[in-house]
Amino acid sequence: MHRRHCLVAFFAAGILLPALTLAEMRAERIVADTADELLIGGPEAIGGIGDWYLANDVIEVIIDDPSRRFAKSNHGGTIVDAGLRDRKGEDQFARIFPIVNLDQRVFIDFDRVGAAADEAEGWARLVVANSGRMNSVPRNRGLTRWIDPLVPSAERLQHVAVETEYAVFRGEPFVHIKTTFHNDGPTPAPIFSYGDVWMRGGRSGRAWVGNTLDPDLSRGFHHLSFDRANVLAAGDAMAAFTHVVVPGLPQYPPITYAIFAPERTARQLRQFGVTGEHVTLVNAYFGDPDWDQMSLPRLASALRSELAPGESWSFRRRLLIVGRRDTASATDVIFPLLGYADGSSGIRGRVEPANVRHVIIVSDTAVGAPVTQLETDVAGAEAGRYRATLPPGDYRLEIRAAQRSPQEVAATVSTGRFTNIERVALAAPGVLHFGPAFADGGAGRIVVEGLGETPDPAFFPELLDFRLDGRATESGTEINELHFIGNDHDPTRVEIAPGRYRLTASRGFEFDIAQVEVEVPGDGRELRIEPFALERVIELPGFVSADFHVHAQASDDSGMTNEARLRSFVAEAIEVIVSTDHDHVAFFDPALDRLAVRDQIRIITGVEVTSSAPSPAAAWSIGHHNAWPIEREPHAHRQGAPPSQNMTVADLYSLLRHRYGASVIQLNHPRRSKPGRVSDGAFLTHLGNLGEGFDPTRPIDVAPNDQLLVRSSDGRMRAVDFDAIELFNGSSYSKYLQIRDDWHALLRQGFRVTATANSDTHGPDEPAGYPRNYLRFDLAGDWDEARWNEAVLAGRSFGTSGPLITAFEVNGAGVGELVAAPDGAVAILLAVAAAPWVPLEEVRLLADGEVVRHYRADAPEKGGVVRLRAEERLRFERDVFLTLEAGVALDADRRTWLDERSGAYSETLAPGFVPIAFSNPIFVDVDGNGRFDAIGLPLTAASDPVPVGVVAASTALFAGLWWLRRRRAAIRGPASC
Repeated sequence: MHRRHCLVAFFAAGILLPALTLAEMRAERIVADTADELLIGGPEAIGGIGDWYLANDVIEVIIDDPSRRFAKSNHGGTIVDAGLRDRKGEDQFARIFPIVNLDQRVFIDFDRVGAAADEAEGWARLVVANSGRMNSVPRNRGLTRWIDPLVPSAERLQHVAVETEYAVFRGEPFVHIKTTFHNDGPTPAPIFSYGDVWMRGGRSGRAWVGNTLDPDLSRGFHHLSFDRANVLAAGDAMAAFTHVVVPGLPQYPPITYAIFAPERTARQLRQFGVTGEHVTLVNAYFGDPDWDQMSLPRLASALRSELAPGESWSFRRRLLIVGRRDTASATDVIFPLLGYADGSSGIRGRVEPANVRHVIIVSDTAVGAPVTQLETDVAGAEAGRYRATLPPGDYRLEIRAAQRSPQEVAATVSTGRFTNIERVALAAPGVLHFGPAFADGGAGRIVVEGLGETPDPAFFPELLDFRLDGRATESGTEINELHFIGNDHDPTRVEIAPGRYRLTASRGFEFDIAQVEVEVPGDGRELRIEPFALERVIELPGFVSADFHVHAQASDDSGMTNEARLRSFVAEAIEVIVSTDHDHVAFFDPALDRLAVRDQIRIITGVEVTSSAPSPAAAWSIGHHNAWPIEREPHAHRQGAPPSQNMTVADLYSLLRHRYGASVIQLNHPRRSKPGRVSDGAFLTHLGNLGEGFDPTRPIDVAPNDQLLVRSSDGRMRAVDFDAIELFNGSSYSKYLQIRDDWHALLRQGFRVTATANSDTHGPDEPAGYPRNYLRFDLAGDWDEARWNEAVLAGRSFGTSGPLITAFEVNGAGVGELVAAPDGAVAILLAVAAAPWVPLEEVRLLADGEVVRHYRADAPEKGGVVRLRAEERLRFERDVFLTLEAGVALDADRRTWLDERSGAYSETLAPGFVPIAFSNPIFVDVDGNGRFDAIGLPLTAASDPVPVGVVAASTALFAGLWWLRRRRAAIRGPASC
């Protein structure tokens, strides 16, 4: 019987008949009655009711239902959770999703699942498949669409059937994964590669890449970056490897994952892929070429492969799950299966002190290539001990521990024995003693900087030295600052390497700072730090500090625990945060209780709907959008987060408003740092389906802006119907200036949109609450979230990265309000203050988005904080909205400004930031009709023509790619398995 017909019978058995639910071997759909038992849980847990569970007696995984539409893929059918059968709450496996032809615009469209298990035979499996038709989203037009070498038309893919089988066998710690393509059509299908994109997140799991066929090419934790927008340029960045290992994070339960392919390795076949900040690609090419390394010519050759009529191709690999946290826990299993080591030889030893976490990097002495990495336990019978399987040879061990100088040890491994390495003890560091950290017993942030030849410390270090292009990347744990919350959960003893340091203490923008320089001894000796006295220098009665864009452990690109995230915000005196994890609904209650900070900070539960991939409904994605409140559903997929793929922005907003009950929808970071560049995650750069950005000089009903007016399928919402726009995101001044123009254009056309300032913080290196909002709101009495959201919608707020708007009134009305001016005359009161450590250069008063008054912000006298206080009397002929700005000059170059400034703001507390503050509008009703009538925008001229040189170059490119397309049919790749 043809394999396709066998699968039909298998799917019938899996879907129409109840799945087997035997004691050990299980393959079944998760339902309400089994959710408590089957859901794995953990900081990265995604699975929920309606997803699929697969387990043997050792491991368990969850495959999301094909109907899921989230983040990077328009369908499910992928592994989203993975753990050990005898443990719960440990999942740190973000997700793997398929990629065809190295491009997210080609997708498989899984839509079926089959489940079966056999206890007697000791196996269980799930199979996901499409209905015999792949799909694609060509984003180009005309000739460029026809010759796109990566993205064939959907018509040319319509007869390609794809299935992925996930199978487990009794006693094994891995999932067998096999993906098979079969061309049932009469013509060749232009597909040439398949890969797993393993999402890890920029500040989450770190990928170790090894190569047992060519050990000298192993990269370990050091990788070359690539530009996903330019696949051809990624040829040299692609590594040839046999296995990739991702250890879990030290702040979570110990677990390690790995992908490897014993069947391919036995045939001398490698995988090819890249490891970036957020993902690792595990890719194989149709025809299974016997390449030992990748190059641009080889990649160009691969592009010419096709799947012939009647031809099949399969890619086999395994997902390993082990219950320790280091690379060696995986390579101990992988090396024997790949024929690299037989398990009878290796190294073992001890480090002291045993209660301190040590990381050991093992490299081949002869070639210097990394081989494996170990981590020691800090408690229990095995504390301080390590062991790793290695083939015979000479090795160099680098032993690392926090705040201690590393030490190198040489070792020779002989055949058939484990080499005992003499005990290693790293020198003890010094200790900073706090008791308490602040004189008033309150919360605060302390940044510790090395002076002279002393480097900055790395508290909570990873010790892995993960690098891209030789540069260390942002970490999910490492930071040179300490966060205090003002209670018994604060640290009192902090280890630090000996040396000279400056400690800078702060507590948000309303307080002055304090500094001290110290000399820290070594050998475990303590240095007592006298409590810092922080003076409150600015009062903002009636205003509450808040951040509306915050990430923590539920985001796949953040390794910070919810406790660490709360610490960072309490230390910065932020009173309200909106949790907006990527496509997850967070749960902060346990962390709030463990830290006992419910009286210091309030959490609003929201979500960041994160569309980052093209889809049939939005060829350039729909960008990123925050929404709150969103109810958490513990047993639902992604804890109840809304879907994010294959819909228009208008449909998303209708879904958020009418199905999920969101009161506030915020358009996040709608522009990218470089003006004019399209970015999938920045909606206003492409408008979903156009690949052309919003033009703030044109009216909303003129192309391309009129795309924002297209209604949702239910007729209720439009893409322009967001309530808030993230005017200031993180430290980017160029984004601020672009989005400022967009916001003013919307306001001038009558769209009441609240401007916000948010940190979008993911890791500890991004300061919490930089920038932040100050909302006019009374926190006294019982917390009223609905009333809070009403204040946000009304725009009763200002945003800032340092300066504070202490007064802004028009005829007695404040921000977010409508005020009458029957004769057009307005009396304006404004005042701006800044703590002594915050730079401030000018203040600007704007009418309808145009600057009408400039003020120089004088440097304060010693101890002074009021930089400007002024009164103005102006007259307007028609309705107008007024806003206030303070900070750097509009034409300031961020890099130049930073290079020319020194001091605590730009060097210590807010590196990379420039000071900016902006208010939301006060609306002035001049004509007396009781409303604000916007001035509108004039129609501008058409865009400039495309330069002749660009046309000529494009024509030459099209001709070359046409020739390449003609050549592709000449080469066929043989089937493999």
